[in-house]
Amino acid sequence: MDETEEFSKYYNLTLRYLSYRSRSEKEIKDYLVKKKLDEGTIESIIIKLKEYKFLDDTKFAKTWISSRLRYKNKPVWIIEKELSDKGIKKELIQELVSDLDSKKETDEKSAKELAQKKLDFYRNLSPQKRREKTASYLLRKGFSWDVVKKVLQSN
Repeated sequence: MDETEEFSKYYNLTLRYLSYRSRSEKEIKDYLVKKKLDEGTIESIIIKLKEYKFLDDTKFAKTWISSRLRYKNKPVWIIEKELSDKGIKKELIQELVSDLDSKKETDEKSAKELAQKKLDFYRNLSPQKRREKTASYLLRKGFSWDVVKKVLQSN
């Protein structure tokens, strides 16, 4: 297989990989390394993806933060770790996270939403048991004790 055929084949495979969800540059590199491509071809594919705006770490990180807060109710520190694991630079993560109201307020809001669901789920238990089970659930999800205590006091 000559270079243009190889490039075309793996570029199309990468587009299919990107069609499932947006990816970070590191995820794409890792994917292509698994395919045993040489560095030159990997860089060419990444350059072309960036050129057509299929690959943008800033946009990816913003989307990731938004979806994790909205749908998963994750604590901010876990979102920061996930982004770091996906190869997003620390400076970019800090910049995007600083745009949030405050980490504690964001965590409290997320914890409150999860707590409400759990308190409703455990409605047949005694109030003390409901609070205990909800507290342990929130702690397992990664929220700090301060946030859990504040959320349970407000409910």
